[in-house]
Amino acid sequence: MIQDTQINRHQLGALTGASKCDNYYELHFATGEVAHFYILADGIFRLILDPEQNFTEQPASFIQLAKFDNNAFERSQVRATNDSLIIHSGNYQVIFWQKPAIMSIFDETLHRTRMSQSSPLELGTEQTSEFLVQNKNEFYFGGGLQNGYFSHKGRKIQIKHDQITGDGGVVTQVPFFWSNAGYGELRNTVQSGTYDFGQKNHSVTTLTHQDQLFDNFYLVGNTPQELLAKFYQLTGKPVLLPKYMLGLGHLGNFCTTLWQPSAASVRNATKINNNFYLRTRNENSASGKASLNGEENYHFSARAMIDRYKAMHIPLSWFVPNYGVQATNEQALAFFNDYALNQGVHPGLWHEEDATLPAKTAFTYSNNPNLTASDTEKLKTELQRKRPLVLSNSGFAGMQKDAAIIYGDVGGNWESIATQVAGLVGSNLSGQPLAGAAVDGLLGGGNAQINVRDFEWKAFTPLLFNIDDQGDFSKTPFAYNRKITEINRAYLQLHSRLKNYLYTLNAQAREGNLILQPLFIAFPDERTNYTEQFGTEFMLGNNLLIAPITNGREDEEGNSRKDNLYLPGKHTMWIDLFTGEKYAGGRVYNNLTYPTWHLPVFVRGGSIFDFGKRDYVIYPQGNSQAEIYDDDGLTDFEHNYCKTQVTSKLDEEKLTVTINPVKGEYPDLEAEQATNLTLLCDSYPDNVIVKINDQIVPLQVYGSLDAFNLAHEGIFYNTNYSLAEFDQYHDQKQKALQIKLASREIATTKIEVTVRNFTYSSKVMVHSITSGIIPSPKLPSVDSSKITAHSFELAWSQADEVQVEINNILYEGIKGNSFTFHELTPNTRYIIRMRYVVGNRVSEWSDLFGVITKHAAEDYAIQEITVSSNCDSKPHHPLAYLTDLKMASEWQTEQSIAPDKPLELTFTFNDIEKLSRMTFVPRNIDHEGDPTDISLAVSTDGENYNLYAEHLKWRADSKNKVVGLRDVRAKAVRLTIYQSSGPLVAAREIIFFRAKR
Repeated sequence: MIQDTQINRHQLGALTGASKCDNYYELHFATGEVAHFYILADGIFRLILDPEQNFTEQPASFIQLAKFDNNAFERSQVRATNDSLIIHSGNYQVIFWQKPAIMSIFDETLHRTRMSQSSPLELGTEQTSEFLVQNKNEFYFGGGLQNGYFSHKGRKIQIKHDQITGDGGVVTQVPFFWSNAGYGELRNTVQSGTYDFGQKNHSVTTLTHQDQLFDNFYLVGNTPQELLAKFYQLTGKPVLLPKYMLGLGHLGNFCTTLWQPSAASVRNATKINNNFYLRTRNENSASGKASLNGEENYHFSARAMIDRYKAMHIPLSWFVPNYGVQATNEQALAFFNDYALNQGVHPGLWHEEDATLPAKTAFTYSNNPNLTASDTEKLKTELQRKRPLVLSNSGFAGMQKDAAIIYGDVGGNWESIATQVAGLVGSNLSGQPLAGAAVDGLLGGGNAQINVRDFEWKAFTPLLFNIDDQGDFSKTPFAYNRKITEINRAYLQLHSRLKNYLYTLNAQAREGNLILQPLFIAFPDERTNYTEQFGTEFMLGNNLLIAPITNGREDEEGNSRKDNLYLPGKHTMWIDLFTGEKYAGGRVYNNLTYPTWHLPVFVRGGSIFDFGKRDYVIYPQGNSQAEIYDDDGLTDFEHNYCKTQVTSKLDEEKLTVTINPVKGEYPDLEAEQATNLTLLCDSYPDNVIVKINDQIVPLQVYGSLDAFNLAHEGIFYNTNYSLAEFDQYHDQKQKALQIKLASREIATTKIEVTVRNFTYSSKVMVHSITSGIIPSPKLPSVDSSKITAHSFELAWSQADEVQVEINNILYEGIKGNSFTFHELTPNTRYIIRMRYVVGNRVSEWSDLFGVITKHAAEDYAIQEITVSSNCDSKPHHPLAYLTDLKMASEWQTEQSIAPDKPLELTFTFNDIEKLSRMTFVPRNIDHEGDPTDISLAVSTDGENYNLYAEHLKWRADSKNKVVGLRDVRAKAVRLTIYQSSGPLVAAREIIFFRAKR
């Protein structure tokens, strides 16, 4: 036994005995602890170690155990060896080793260990820790919505909601993670925790919670879907959204917002009724006030906002009129609800604590940071709806069964796009697939390009909405010029077109599938997909790959430049959703340009979509199938739904598409429906045979689209197929075979279409031909002075098109005689080779060579700094935010300062550090509170200080302020701030960097 008497913490001693009880195994240890081990189901185990030995065995409110019986436990068998206790359950051996007292799970089917503790549990009066063996190719996911990250290998994450919505913030507190080794763990606790997935020791994962009780569930499964399905067995399946939630939402403050007149030239002015206004907090300058129904000024009311959306031809689906304000006038809310519903808009209510819900409230938005499972159950009960829904801006494990997560980052910047992509993907990987982020954020704004690019990619998420009235800029889709409004309108129409697809994904998520997913879900054999190398891309289901524009790089014509676009799958064809241009998978594309209307979205070859009312669109490649889910959007979806299976098989030049009879039913399902089928193709096919229930149906071939549209049935070869909402932006059209069938009984009708001489992009998948005539490149060069943590420049002698292979991934679209590779991982070795390209022919590869990127600056940042202040901090902006190395957090003082009462901040390090510099990072919303007069003193003992820099003058602007500290050795640094640009002092971060070794 290893004892630490100073902090009363010790390791679990050797296993000394075991016995089989009525529904669990009891384990005894040399240090006096007793543990209970439960087998709940195949691959679901529970281990409880209670130092008090009370074993109340009551799980946290988010865990549901009533559905489990004792059958799996009774079927288990146990045997003892000289050094272990082995419990057999199904195909698994749960092994408790005697000394040291560690646990492992062995899979007899795969004949390998799924998980293993590396050392015994560490127990204390205030916390417990588990230590797991971490393998080289093992990756970790989960932990809730960890903004900016979805893959956690080599990283430490916090299981604690910290009210930070930007990069590094934790929006949901979920004590659940899983590994691609095929196991996951769910800690039965509501206490905060820290999960270190190899940051401190790359071969050990350390899991710590501030709870003396160790109560842990172990889940084993072959796929991520299996692991998530078992997580749902314990915590509940994700809710199925009411269909109206898949439309556009608006959240605003129509209770206290004030408006004042403005000139049109003012950057943040909002146009309302042909006049321009600014939001203001000054009642003296205000000329109008918002209201729900026009009780004050109608054009500033919630009703008027609904009317504005309608006038702009941007359909609004749901609405929260009191965001950020506890509304109390139930009668006014009820009147507004009536108006909204009459306009086809579903009304919701924002509230902080308990609230009485007005009549006809469709859903509720809870701002309670301490929301629990019982709270969401109560809120759902109060909603007098057939399918009640709770929205929340924070979360906990298990809330997926009752609620969806929506939140708003500061927004208005490029960085938030990449941050939110990773965060929403991570939420899906954590068992919370229904999560969304506000378009253009909460407070920032003013950049039309960021607004439209943010709207574009979020149109491919289930929850599309904006949160208005929180900052100086309007966040509506029509806040900018006509061009931006029209693009947003087109993407909203596309979002509506995908509603059936999104709804099916939501239904499939209840069985463990993901809605927004990382590339490794569809392409699990590619190691890079488990990392964050291409983490700004995601897939919507298995069919659509979205690569958001995440920076402002443009060409001379104002088009967005896109490098490092990865399309996975060497045998997969990808099709640009808008232009139909085709790409081979398994490579990275560079030097791409996208005009403002064009988001990089690619359809996976073989995809099958239902665009609503049996309007099927297929991109044939190989064998594929889709099961399309539907119900009425409001009633009991557990028992009232239908499914339609559609298959596509392209074998050489013969295509066979089958639409099977619909299974299931729900109220108001139309028994007879027409069917439309669109098959993307390259050329005119022949010999189209359509069978209905195995009987050939003769169909007329039409020569014009107008004639085809007027016909009840028929075939049309369309050489100008496109998504109509984007026709105004480009002339490039696609070719498609379109088939229309009249109404038939869908529950008894099987449709089979066979097309011969069918081709679709077979040439795209042809590999390049190696030619000995083309000389291979001489050894390319890398300028060591241009290597950074995230990029390097490759140069070669002959100005030509080249292909570059980096760590076995092919990079295309590279021309000239140099190219800079960016978005790379710091301190990583890249193995490279290059070859020339001429048409479809390539040269031999060059010799291999390597590049190692530099350490990132943050690698030298000192962590775990203790900071103290002579001023109090605001409750939601604590002093700890000043040194947490999260650029999204912000610290603020509670009191004002003055030259005779300066602010003193003392930073103490764990050890004496050799420093290089201090960096002050100002707040990014505004510059009220930036220090303007500061002094710096250093100490080697933490008690006696020597002045280092006196009365430095800083400007209040967005630039980081750097103080050089080369060769300074210090145990502590004291920063004295005499003046600031506002009454308070604020900062995002103060970072101390140690000298490079």
